[in-house]
Amino acid sequence: MKRIFLLSIIATLALSCSKDALETFPGNKVPADVVYGSVENAQSALTGALAGLGAGGWQGNYNSGIGFGLTETYLTGDALAEDYVLSGSGSGWMWQTYSYAFKSWFDDPRLQSATSWNCYYTTINSCNNLIGAGELLAESNQGKYILGQAYVLRAFCYHMLAQLYARAYFYYPEDLCVPVYLEPTTSETKGAARSTNKYVYEEVVYPGLTSGIELLKEADEAGVKRSSKTEIDYYVANGIKARVALTMHLWKDAYGAAEEALKGYAGNEALAASQISGGMNDITALPSVMWGEIKTTDNYGMYLSFQSQMDAGHDGYAQKARRCCTSWLWNRMNSTDARRAWWLGNFDNANYQASGEAIRYCQVKFKFKGDTWLGDYIYMRAEEMLLTAAEAYCQDGNDGQARNYLSKLMAKRDPAYTGTTKSGNNITTLTPGSDGASTTGSLLEEILIQRRLELWGEYGRLFDIKRLGQGFKRVATESADNPDFDPSSLISRRDTQSPDTYAWILLLPQKELDGNPNIVQNPTGDKAN
Repeated sequence: MKRIFLLSIIATLALSCSKDALETFPGNKVPADVVYGSVENAQSALTGALAGLGAGGWQGNYNSGIGFGLTETYLTGDALAEDYVLSGSGSGWMWQTYSYAFKSWFDDPRLQSATSWNCYYTTINSCNNLIGAGELLAESNQGKYILGQAYVLRAFCYHMLAQLYARAYFYYPEDLCVPVYLEPTTSETKGAARSTNKYVYEEVVYPGLTSGIELLKEADEAGVKRSSKTEIDYYVANGIKARVALTMHLWKDAYGAAEEALKGYAGNEALAASQISGGMNDITALPSVMWGEIKTTDNYGMYLSFQSQMDAGHDGYAQKARRCCTSWLWNRMNSTDARRAWWLGNFDNANYQASGEAIRYCQVKFKFKGDTWLGDYIYMRAEEMLLTAAEAYCQDGNDGQARNYLSKLMAKRDPAYTGTTKSGNNITTLTPGSDGASTTGSLLEEILIQRRLELWGEYGRLFDIKRLGQGFKRVATESADNPDFDPSSLISRRDTQSPDTYAWILLLPQKELDGNPNIVQNPTGDKAN
Protein backbone atom coordinates (compact mmCIF):
# COMPACT_ATOMS: atom_id res chain seq x y z
CA MET A 1 0.00 0.00 0.00
CA LYS A 2 2.92 2.37 -0.66
CA ARG A 3 1.08 5.07 -2.63
CA ILE A 4 -1.89 5.23 -0.30
CA PHE A 5 0.46 5.43 2.69
CA LEU A 6 2.38 8.20 1.02
CA LEU A 7 -0.79 10.14 0.44
CA SER A 8 -1.89 9.79 4.04
CA ILE A 9 1.47 11.08 5.23
CA ILE A 10 2.05 14.06 2.98
CA ALA A 11 -1.33 15.29 1.79
CA THR A 12 -2.40 18.40 3.66
CA LEU A 13 -6.01 19.24 4.25
CA ALA A 14 -8.02 22.39 3.77
CA LEU A 15 -11.45 20.93 3.24
CA SER A 16 -12.89 23.22 5.87
CA CYS A 17 -11.95 25.32 8.79
CA SER A 18 -13.85 22.87 10.92
CA LYS A 19 -11.41 21.19 13.32
CA ASP A 20 -13.49 18.00 13.26
CA ALA A 21 -13.33 17.83 9.48
CA LEU A 22 -9.62 18.49 9.43
CA GLU A 23 -8.92 15.70 11.87
CA THR A 24 -10.41 13.18 9.43
CA PHE A 25 -7.04 13.19 7.62
CA PRO A 26 -3.87 13.34 9.76
CA GLY A 27 -1.66 14.51 6.90
CA ASN A 28 -1.94 18.16 7.91
CA LYS A 29 0.13 17.39 11.00
CA VAL A 30 3.33 16.96 9.00
CA PRO A 31 5.60 20.05 9.26
CA ALA A 32 6.05 21.76 5.91
CA ASP A 33 9.80 22.16 6.40
CA VAL A 34 10.12 18.39 6.71
CA VAL A 35 8.02 17.57 3.66
CA TYR A 36 9.22 20.35 1.37
CA GLY A 37 12.82 20.81 2.53
CA SER A 38 14.29 19.40 -0.68
CA VAL A 39 13.40 18.84 -4.32
CA GLU A 40 13.22 15.11 -3.64
CA ASN A 41 10.73 15.55 -0.81
CA ALA A 42 8.71 18.00 -2.90
CA GLN A 43 8.50 15.38 -5.65
CA SER A 44 7.21 12.84 -3.13
CA ALA A 45 4.62 15.34 -1.93
CA LEU A 46 3.48 16.07 -5.46
CA THR A 47 3.25 12.35 -6.20
CA GLY A 48 1.00 11.95 -3.18
CA ALA A 49 -1.20 14.87 -4.19
CA LEU A 50 -1.64 13.51 -7.72
CA ALA A 51 -2.35 10.04 -6.35
CA GLY A 52 -5.08 11.55 -4.19
CA LEU A 53 -7.08 12.46 -7.29
CA GLY A 54 -7.60 8.77 -7.90
CA ALA A 55 -7.70 7.55 -4.32
CA GLY A 56 -10.70 6.11 -2.56
CA GLY A 57 -11.67 7.25 0.88
CA TRP A 58 -12.70 10.89 0.52
CA GLN A 59 -15.88 10.09 2.43
CA GLY A 60 -13.80 9.90 5.60
CA ASN A 61 -14.43 6.97 7.89
CA TYR A 62 -17.75 5.96 6.34
CA ASN A 63 -18.43 2.90 4.26
CA SER A 64 -19.51 4.16 0.83
CA GLY A 65 -19.44 3.27 -2.83
CA ILE A 66 -18.35 6.76 -3.84
CA GLY A 67 -15.57 9.09 -2.75
CA PHE A 68 -12.95 8.05 -5.30
CA GLY A 69 -11.76 11.44 -6.50
CA LEU A 70 -11.68 12.97 -9.96
CA THR A 71 -13.45 10.19 -11.86
CA GLU A 72 -16.26 10.41 -9.30
CA THR A 73 -16.66 14.07 -10.26
CA TYR A 74 -16.75 13.14 -13.93
CA LEU A 75 -19.45 10.54 -13.21
CA THR A 76 -21.39 13.06 -11.13
CA GLY A 77 -21.46 15.37 -14.14
CA ASP A 78 -22.73 12.51 -16.31
CA ALA A 79 -25.29 11.27 -13.79
CA LEU A 80 -26.83 14.74 -13.50
CA ALA A 81 -27.31 15.04 -17.28
CA GLU A 82 -29.28 13.30 -20.05
CA ASP A 83 -27.04 10.79 -21.88
CA TYR A 84 -26.23 8.54 -18.93
CA VAL A 85 -28.90 6.07 -17.82
CA LEU A 86 -28.99 4.08 -14.59
CA SER A 87 -31.26 1.11 -15.11
CA GLY A 88 -32.20 1.05 -11.42
CA SER A 89 -31.14 2.13 -7.94
CA GLY A 90 -28.98 -0.93 -7.23
CA SER A 91 -27.04 -0.41 -3.99
CA GLY A 92 -27.94 3.28 -4.02
CA TRP A 93 -24.55 4.83 -4.75
CA MET A 94 -24.87 7.45 -7.53
CA TRP A 95 -28.65 6.93 -7.50
CA GLN A 96 -29.14 9.86 -5.13
CA THR A 97 -27.34 12.01 -7.66
CA TYR A 98 -28.95 10.53 -10.76
CA SER A 99 -32.49 10.89 -9.37
CA TYR A 100 -31.77 14.43 -8.11
CA ALA A 101 -32.31 13.50 -4.47
CA PHE A 102 -28.80 14.72 -3.56
CA LYS A 103 -29.93 18.10 -2.21
CA SER A 104 -31.46 16.35 0.76
CA TRP A 105 -28.13 14.65 1.52
CA PHE A 106 -25.73 17.58 1.76
CA ASP A 107 -25.09 16.80 5.42
CA ASP A 108 -24.05 13.20 4.64
CA PRO A 109 -20.23 12.90 4.54
CA ARG A 110 -20.52 9.85 2.27
CA LEU A 111 -21.97 11.71 -0.73
CA GLN A 112 -20.73 14.15 -3.34
CA SER A 113 -21.23 17.42 -1.45
CA ALA A 114 -18.60 16.29 1.04
CA THR A 115 -16.41 13.89 -0.93
CA SER A 116 -15.65 16.32 -3.76
CA TRP A 117 -15.03 19.19 -1.34
CA ASN A 118 -12.64 17.03 0.68
CA CYS A 119 -10.74 15.80 -2.37
CA TYR A 120 -10.13 19.14 -4.07
CA TYR A 121 -9.39 21.25 -1.02
CA THR A 122 -6.98 18.63 0.28
CA THR A 123 -5.17 18.73 -3.05
CA ILE A 124 -5.23 22.54 -3.11
CA ASN A 125 -3.54 22.72 0.25
CA SER A 126 -0.84 20.29 -0.86
CA CYS A 127 -0.26 22.55 -3.88
CA ASN A 128 -0.16 25.65 -1.67
CA ASN A 129 2.61 24.06 0.39
CA LEU A 130 4.57 23.28 -2.75
CA ILE A 131 4.08 26.76 -4.16
CA GLY A 132 5.23 28.13 -0.81
CA ALA A 133 8.52 26.35 -1.47
CA GLY A 134 8.78 28.07 -4.85
CA GLU A 135 12.08 29.83 -4.10
CA LEU A 136 13.75 26.48 -3.51
CA LEU A 137 12.08 24.74 -6.43
CA ALA A 138 12.82 27.48 -8.96
CA GLU A 139 16.56 26.85 -8.55
CA SER A 140 16.52 23.73 -10.73
CA ASN A 141 14.72 22.46 -13.82
CA GLN A 142 13.37 19.48 -11.89
CA GLY A 143 12.10 21.88 -9.26
CA LYS A 144 10.45 24.03 -11.94
CA TYR A 145 8.74 20.90 -13.23
CA ILE A 146 7.32 20.20 -9.76
CA LEU A 147 6.34 23.82 -9.15
CA GLY A 148 4.66 24.10 -12.56
CA GLN A 149 2.55 21.04 -11.81
CA ALA A 150 1.55 22.49 -8.44
CA TYR A 151 0.30 25.72 -10.06
CA VAL A 152 -1.62 23.84 -12.76
CA LEU A 153 -3.07 21.28 -10.34
CA ARG A 154 -4.29 23.99 -7.96
CA ALA A 155 -5.94 25.85 -10.83
CA PHE A 156 -7.50 22.62 -12.05
CA CYS A 157 -8.95 21.87 -8.61
CA TYR A 158 -10.56 25.30 -8.34
CA HIS A 159 -12.01 24.79 -11.82
CA MET A 160 -13.52 21.47 -10.76
CA LEU A 161 -14.96 22.98 -7.57
CA ALA A 162 -16.57 25.72 -9.66
CA GLN A 163 -18.10 23.11 -11.96
CA LEU A 164 -19.84 21.51 -8.99
CA TYR A 165 -20.72 24.29 -6.55
CA ALA A 166 -21.53 27.28 -8.79
CA ARG A 167 -23.46 28.17 -11.91
CA ALA A 168 -21.63 28.78 -15.19
CA TYR A 169 -18.86 31.40 -15.08
CA PHE A 170 -19.65 32.95 -18.46
CA TYR A 171 -23.31 33.64 -17.75
CA TYR A 172 -23.08 34.34 -14.02
CA PRO A 173 -19.68 35.95 -13.35
CA GLU A 174 -20.87 37.63 -10.13
CA ASP A 175 -22.39 34.46 -8.66
CA LEU A 176 -20.77 33.10 -5.54
CA CYS A 177 -18.33 30.32 -6.30
CA VAL A 178 -16.06 28.79 -3.63
CA PRO A 179 -13.64 30.06 -0.95
CA VAL A 180 -10.13 30.72 -2.22
CA TYR A 181 -7.03 29.76 -0.23
CA LEU A 182 -3.66 30.59 -1.79
CA GLU A 183 -1.59 29.94 1.33
CA PRO A 184 -1.26 26.70 3.33
CA THR A 185 -4.02 26.25 5.88
CA THR A 186 -4.32 24.48 9.22
CA SER A 187 -7.12 23.88 11.69
CA GLU A 188 -6.42 27.38 13.04
CA THR A 189 -6.92 29.14 9.70
CA LYS A 190 -9.86 31.54 9.55
CA GLY A 191 -12.47 30.39 7.07
CA ALA A 192 -12.70 32.46 3.89
CA ALA A 193 -15.91 33.75 2.36
CA ARG A 194 -16.95 32.52 -1.06
CA SER A 195 -15.36 34.38 -3.94
CA THR A 196 -17.23 35.15 -7.15
CA ASN A 197 -16.94 33.14 -10.35
CA LYS A 198 -15.15 36.10 -11.90
CA TYR A 199 -12.51 36.17 -9.17
CA VAL A 200 -11.98 32.41 -9.13
CA TYR A 201 -11.48 32.15 -12.88
CA GLU A 202 -9.81 35.47 -13.68
CA GLU A 203 -7.62 35.88 -10.61
CA VAL A 204 -6.88 32.30 -9.60
CA VAL A 205 -7.53 29.67 -12.28
CA TYR A 206 -6.28 31.37 -15.43
CA PRO A 207 -3.24 33.11 -13.91
CA GLY A 208 -2.32 29.84 -12.18
CA LEU A 209 -2.46 27.98 -15.47
CA THR A 210 -0.33 30.65 -17.13
CA SER A 211 2.34 30.48 -14.42
CA GLY A 212 2.36 26.70 -14.39
CA ILE A 213 2.55 26.32 -18.15
CA GLU A 214 5.50 28.72 -18.34
CA LEU A 215 7.42 26.71 -15.74
CA LEU A 216 6.55 23.40 -17.39
CA LYS A 217 7.67 24.72 -20.77
CA GLU A 218 11.02 25.75 -19.30
CA ALA A 219 11.44 22.33 -17.74
CA ASP A 220 10.41 20.55 -20.94
CA GLU A 221 12.84 22.55 -23.06
CA ALA A 222 15.57 21.68 -20.55
CA GLY A 223 14.86 17.99 -21.08
CA VAL A 224 12.82 17.21 -17.97
CA LYS A 225 10.19 14.64 -18.94
CA ARG A 226 7.51 12.96 -16.89
CA SER A 227 8.02 9.45 -15.63
CA SER A 228 4.43 8.33 -16.25
CA LYS A 229 1.02 9.52 -17.41
CA THR A 230 0.03 10.17 -13.81
CA GLU A 231 2.00 13.44 -13.91
CA ILE A 232 1.04 16.78 -15.50
CA ASP A 233 3.51 17.80 -18.19
CA TYR A 234 3.49 20.81 -20.52
CA TYR A 235 1.06 19.15 -22.93
CA VAL A 236 -1.44 18.01 -20.27
CA ALA A 237 -1.30 21.50 -18.75
CA ASN A 238 -2.31 22.94 -22.11
CA GLY A 239 -5.13 20.40 -22.26
CA ILE A 240 -6.40 21.67 -18.91
CA LYS A 241 -6.10 25.25 -20.19
CA ALA A 242 -8.16 24.28 -23.25
CA ARG A 243 -10.93 22.94 -20.97
CA VAL A 244 -10.94 26.09 -18.89
CA ALA A 245 -10.88 28.36 -21.96
CA LEU A 246 -13.99 26.60 -23.31
CA THR A 247 -15.71 27.28 -19.99
CA MET A 248 -14.72 30.95 -20.20
CA HIS A 249 -15.73 31.22 -23.91
CA LEU A 250 -12.17 32.22 -24.83
CA TRP A 251 -12.31 30.50 -28.20
CA LYS A 252 -8.90 31.50 -29.55
CA ASP A 253 -7.23 30.46 -26.30
CA ALA A 254 -9.16 27.18 -26.38
CA TYR A 255 -8.09 26.07 -29.84
CA GLY A 256 -4.58 27.45 -29.32
CA ALA A 257 -4.13 25.44 -26.11
CA ALA A 258 -5.72 22.33 -27.64
CA GLU A 259 -3.37 22.53 -30.62
CA GLU A 260 -0.39 22.95 -28.31
CA ALA A 261 -1.52 19.95 -26.26
CA LEU A 262 -1.81 17.83 -29.40
CA LYS A 263 1.84 18.50 -30.28
CA GLY A 264 2.75 15.98 -27.61
CA TYR A 265 0.64 13.28 -29.32
CA ALA A 266 1.59 13.57 -32.99
CA GLY A 267 0.40 10.40 -34.69
CA ASN A 268 -1.64 9.43 -31.63
CA GLU A 269 -4.36 12.08 -31.75
CA ALA A 270 -7.05 9.40 -31.78
CA LEU A 271 -7.13 5.73 -30.93
CA ALA A 272 -7.57 3.33 -33.82
CA ALA A 273 -10.80 1.35 -34.05
CA SER A 274 -8.95 -1.75 -32.87
CA GLN A 275 -7.82 0.05 -29.70
CA ILE A 276 -11.09 1.33 -28.30
CA SER A 277 -12.58 -2.02 -27.23
CA GLY A 278 -11.36 -4.11 -24.35
CA GLY A 279 -12.43 -1.95 -21.45
CA MET A 280 -10.33 1.24 -21.75
CA ASN A 281 -8.50 0.20 -18.58
CA ASP A 282 -4.78 0.37 -19.41
CA ILE A 283 -3.59 3.94 -19.98
CA THR A 284 -0.04 2.82 -20.76
CA ALA A 285 -1.31 0.76 -23.70
CA LEU A 286 -3.60 3.53 -25.01
CA PRO A 287 -1.36 6.08 -26.76
CA SER A 288 -3.95 8.88 -26.92
CA VAL A 289 -4.43 8.95 -23.13
CA MET A 290 -2.80 12.15 -21.92
CA TRP A 291 -3.35 11.92 -18.18
CA GLY A 292 -4.70 9.35 -15.77
CA GLU A 293 -4.13 7.14 -12.76
CA ILE A 294 -2.42 3.76 -13.00
CA LYS A 295 -4.07 1.25 -10.69
CA THR A 296 -2.01 -1.53 -9.11
CA THR A 297 -2.51 -3.89 -6.19
CA ASP A 298 -0.99 -1.12 -4.02
CA ASN A 299 -3.66 1.50 -4.77
CA TYR A 300 -6.78 -0.25 -6.10
CA GLY A 301 -10.18 0.54 -4.66
CA MET A 302 -12.28 -2.63 -5.27
CA TYR A 303 -15.91 -1.59 -4.74
CA LEU A 304 -14.81 1.97 -4.07
CA SER A 305 -13.73 2.65 -7.63
CA PHE A 306 -14.72 4.00 -11.01
CA GLN A 307 -14.96 0.56 -12.62
CA SER A 308 -17.15 -0.75 -9.83
CA GLN A 309 -19.65 1.96 -10.78
CA MET A 310 -19.41 1.06 -14.48
CA ASP A 311 -18.63 -2.60 -15.17
CA ALA A 312 -21.87 -4.63 -15.06
CA GLY A 313 -20.00 -7.82 -15.94
CA HIS A 314 -18.01 -7.75 -12.71
CA ASP A 315 -18.97 -8.12 -9.05
CA GLY A 316 -19.28 -4.39 -8.46
CA TYR A 317 -22.05 -1.84 -7.96
CA ALA A 318 -22.88 -1.68 -11.68
CA GLN A 319 -23.93 -5.33 -11.76
CA LYS A 320 -27.49 -4.52 -10.60
CA ALA A 321 -27.65 -0.88 -11.63
CA ARG A 322 -26.41 -0.95 -15.19
CA ARG A 323 -24.88 2.16 -16.78
CA CYS A 324 -26.46 2.64 -20.18
CA CYS A 325 -26.43 5.04 -23.09
CA THR A 326 -29.69 6.64 -24.21
CA SER A 327 -31.30 5.14 -27.28
CA TRP A 328 -31.28 8.60 -28.90
CA LEU A 329 -27.53 8.99 -28.55
CA TRP A 330 -26.93 5.41 -29.71
CA ASN A 331 -28.88 6.10 -32.86
CA ARG A 332 -26.61 9.03 -33.73
CA MET A 333 -23.97 6.47 -34.76
CA ASN A 334 -23.87 4.79 -38.14
CA SER A 335 -23.68 1.01 -38.20
CA THR A 336 -20.07 1.50 -39.33
CA ASP A 337 -19.07 3.54 -36.26
CA ALA A 338 -16.42 1.70 -34.20
CA ARG A 339 -17.79 3.23 -30.99
CA ARG A 340 -20.80 0.93 -31.14
CA ALA A 341 -18.47 -1.49 -29.37
CA TRP A 342 -18.82 0.70 -26.26
CA TRP A 343 -22.49 -0.21 -25.72
CA LEU A 344 -24.51 -3.36 -26.30
CA GLY A 345 -27.14 -1.56 -28.33
CA ASN A 346 -30.67 -2.76 -29.04
CA PHE A 347 -31.67 -6.42 -28.88
CA ASP A 348 -34.63 -8.66 -28.11
CA ASN A 349 -36.31 -8.38 -24.72
CA ALA A 350 -35.86 -12.09 -24.14
CA ASN A 351 -32.19 -11.49 -23.42
CA TYR A 352 -32.83 -9.23 -20.45
CA GLN A 353 -31.67 -10.37 -17.05
CA ALA A 354 -31.91 -9.00 -13.55
CA SER A 355 -28.19 -8.27 -13.30
CA GLY A 356 -25.10 -8.24 -15.46
CA GLU A 357 -24.56 -6.78 -18.90
CA ALA A 358 -27.51 -8.28 -20.76
CA ILE A 359 -29.65 -5.18 -21.02
CA ARG A 360 -30.16 -2.79 -23.90
CA TYR A 361 -27.55 -0.06 -24.36
CA CYS A 362 -25.49 -1.25 -21.38
CA GLN A 363 -21.98 0.18 -21.45
CA VAL A 364 -18.93 -2.01 -21.92
CA LYS A 365 -16.60 0.91 -22.65
CA PHE A 366 -15.03 0.82 -19.18
CA LYS A 367 -14.29 -2.49 -17.47
CA PHE A 368 -12.02 -4.05 -14.90
CA LYS A 369 -9.03 -5.97 -16.23
CA GLY A 370 -10.42 -9.51 -16.47
CA ASP A 371 -11.28 -11.03 -13.10
CA THR A 372 -9.16 -8.55 -11.16
CA TRP A 373 -10.27 -5.42 -9.32
CA LEU A 374 -7.81 -3.38 -11.35
CA GLY A 375 -8.46 -0.81 -14.03
CA ASP A 376 -6.68 2.47 -14.76
CA TYR A 377 -8.51 5.80 -14.62
CA ILE A 378 -8.59 8.07 -17.67
CA TYR A 379 -8.54 11.80 -16.89
CA MET A 380 -7.89 13.18 -20.38
CA ARG A 381 -7.46 11.89 -23.93
CA ALA A 382 -6.11 13.58 -27.06
CA GLU A 383 -9.48 12.96 -28.74
CA GLU A 384 -10.95 15.56 -26.40
CA MET A 385 -8.41 18.07 -27.72
CA LEU A 386 -9.48 17.36 -31.32
CA LEU A 387 -13.08 18.02 -30.34
CA THR A 388 -12.11 21.10 -28.33
CA ALA A 389 -10.21 22.58 -31.25
CA ALA A 390 -13.13 21.76 -33.56
CA GLU A 391 -15.67 23.40 -31.26
CA ALA A 392 -13.57 26.48 -30.52
CA TYR A 393 -12.83 27.14 -34.20
CA CYS A 394 -16.51 26.71 -35.00
CA GLN A 395 -17.56 29.03 -32.15
CA ASP A 396 -15.06 31.55 -33.54
CA GLY A 397 -16.59 31.36 -37.03
CA ASN A 398 -13.91 29.24 -38.73
CA ASP A 399 -15.88 26.28 -40.10
CA GLY A 400 -12.97 25.10 -42.25
CA GLN A 401 -10.64 24.48 -39.34
CA ALA A 402 -13.50 23.06 -37.29
CA ARG A 403 -14.19 20.48 -40.00
CA ASN A 404 -10.47 19.68 -40.19
CA TYR A 405 -10.25 18.70 -36.53
CA LEU A 406 -13.57 16.87 -36.52
CA SER A 407 -12.38 14.88 -39.55
CA LYS A 408 -9.19 13.82 -37.74
CA LEU A 409 -11.31 12.12 -35.10
CA MET A 410 -14.01 10.68 -37.30
CA ALA A 411 -11.56 9.18 -39.77
CA LYS A 412 -10.65 6.80 -36.93
CA ARG A 413 -14.25 6.16 -35.89
CA ASP A 414 -16.49 5.81 -38.94
CA PRO A 415 -15.47 5.38 -42.61
CA ALA A 416 -19.01 6.34 -43.68
CA TYR A 417 -19.19 9.57 -41.68
CA THR A 418 -20.53 12.63 -43.55
CA GLY A 419 -21.09 15.15 -40.75
CA THR A 420 -18.28 17.42 -41.86
CA THR A 421 -20.47 18.80 -44.65
CA LYS A 422 -22.40 20.92 -42.14
CA SER A 423 -21.79 24.57 -41.30
CA GLY A 424 -22.65 27.26 -38.74
CA ASN A 425 -22.68 27.48 -34.96
CA ASN A 426 -26.33 27.66 -33.96
CA ILE A 427 -27.51 25.49 -31.10
CA THR A 428 -30.79 25.14 -29.22
CA THR A 429 -31.45 26.01 -25.59
CA LEU A 430 -32.77 22.51 -24.91
CA THR A 431 -30.16 19.91 -25.82
CA PRO A 432 -30.83 17.70 -28.86
CA GLY A 433 -32.28 14.38 -27.76
CA SER A 434 -34.24 15.91 -24.91
CA ASP A 435 -38.02 15.44 -24.87
CA GLY A 436 -39.50 18.01 -27.20
CA ALA A 437 -36.13 19.37 -28.33
CA SER A 438 -35.49 20.63 -31.84
CA THR A 439 -32.24 20.56 -33.78
CA THR A 440 -30.47 23.13 -35.95
CA GLY A 441 -28.40 20.85 -38.16
CA SER A 442 -25.38 23.11 -37.61
CA LEU A 443 -21.75 22.09 -37.60
CA LEU A 444 -21.42 23.11 -33.95
CA GLU A 445 -24.35 20.91 -33.00
CA GLU A 446 -22.71 18.01 -34.85
CA ILE A 447 -19.38 18.56 -33.06
CA LEU A 448 -21.16 18.58 -29.71
CA ILE A 449 -23.01 15.35 -30.52
CA GLN A 450 -19.73 13.67 -31.40
CA ARG A 451 -18.30 15.01 -28.15
CA ARG A 452 -21.22 13.42 -26.27
CA LEU A 453 -20.48 10.07 -27.91
CA GLU A 454 -16.69 10.15 -27.65
CA LEU A 455 -16.46 11.38 -24.05
CA TRP A 456 -19.45 9.49 -22.62
CA GLY A 457 -18.52 8.41 -19.10
CA GLU A 458 -15.25 10.38 -19.21
CA TYR A 459 -15.84 14.06 -18.63
CA GLY A 460 -19.07 15.14 -16.96
CA ARG A 461 -21.67 15.86 -19.64
CA LEU A 462 -23.36 18.44 -17.36
CA PHE A 463 -20.27 20.64 -17.44
CA ASP A 464 -20.74 21.13 -21.19
CA ILE A 465 -24.47 21.79 -20.76
CA LYS A 466 -23.71 24.52 -18.19
CA ARG A 467 -20.98 26.30 -20.14
CA LEU A 468 -23.10 26.32 -23.31
CA GLY A 469 -26.09 27.90 -21.57
CA GLN A 470 -28.37 24.94 -22.25
CA GLY A 471 -30.84 22.79 -20.35
CA PHE A 472 -32.15 19.28 -20.89
CA LYS A 473 -35.15 17.01 -20.33
CA ARG A 474 -34.69 13.26 -20.03
CA VAL A 475 -36.73 11.15 -22.44
CA ALA A 476 -39.61 8.91 -21.41
CA THR A 477 -38.74 6.25 -23.99
CA GLU A 478 -35.86 5.03 -21.86
CA SER A 479 -38.33 3.17 -19.65
CA ALA A 480 -39.51 1.25 -22.69
CA ASP A 481 -35.95 0.50 -23.79
CA ASN A 482 -35.02 -0.89 -20.37
CA PRO A 483 -37.85 -2.75 -18.57
CA ASP A 484 -36.35 -2.28 -15.10
CA PHE A 485 -35.82 1.45 -15.64
CA ASP A 486 -37.14 3.56 -12.75
CA PRO A 487 -39.30 6.41 -14.14
CA SER A 488 -38.52 8.53 -11.06
CA SER A 489 -35.16 9.28 -12.65
CA LEU A 490 -36.93 11.36 -15.30
CA ILE A 491 -36.76 14.10 -12.61
CA SER A 492 -39.90 15.91 -13.72
CA ARG A 493 -40.02 17.46 -10.25
CA ARG A 494 -36.79 19.40 -10.78
CA ASP A 495 -36.02 22.21 -13.20
CA THR A 496 -33.32 20.94 -15.51
CA GLN A 497 -34.61 22.72 -18.60
CA SER A 498 -33.56 26.25 -17.69
CA PRO A 499 -29.89 27.29 -17.92
CA ASP A 500 -30.58 29.51 -14.88
CA THR A 501 -31.42 26.59 -12.62
CA TYR A 502 -29.74 25.70 -9.34
CA ALA A 503 -31.17 22.18 -9.56
CA TRP A 504 -27.85 20.64 -10.55
CA ILE A 505 -25.62 22.78 -8.29
CA LEU A 506 -24.28 20.91 -5.26
CA LEU A 507 -24.91 22.25 -1.79
CA LEU A 508 -21.89 22.99 0.36
CA PRO A 509 -21.17 20.25 2.91
CA GLN A 510 -22.59 20.68 6.39
CA LYS A 511 -19.16 20.47 8.06
CA GLU A 512 -18.02 23.48 6.07
CA LEU A 513 -21.07 25.45 7.20
CA ASP A 514 -20.47 24.39 10.79
CA GLY A 515 -16.79 25.31 10.76
CA ASN A 516 -16.77 28.48 8.67
CA PRO A 517 -19.01 31.37 9.84
CA ASN A 518 -18.06 33.44 6.79
CA ILE A 519 -19.67 31.13 4.26
CA VAL A 520 -23.21 30.97 2.88
CA GLN A 521 -25.10 28.03 1.40
CA ASN A 522 -26.30 27.61 -2.18
CA PRO A 523 -30.08 27.73 -2.78
CA THR A 524 -31.69 24.51 -1.65
CA GLY A 525 -34.27 24.68 -4.44
CA ASP A 526 -34.00 25.29 -8.16
CA LYS A 527 -34.26 29.09 -7.98
CA ALA A 528 -32.08 31.76 -6.43
CA ASN A 529 -33.07 32.47 -2.81
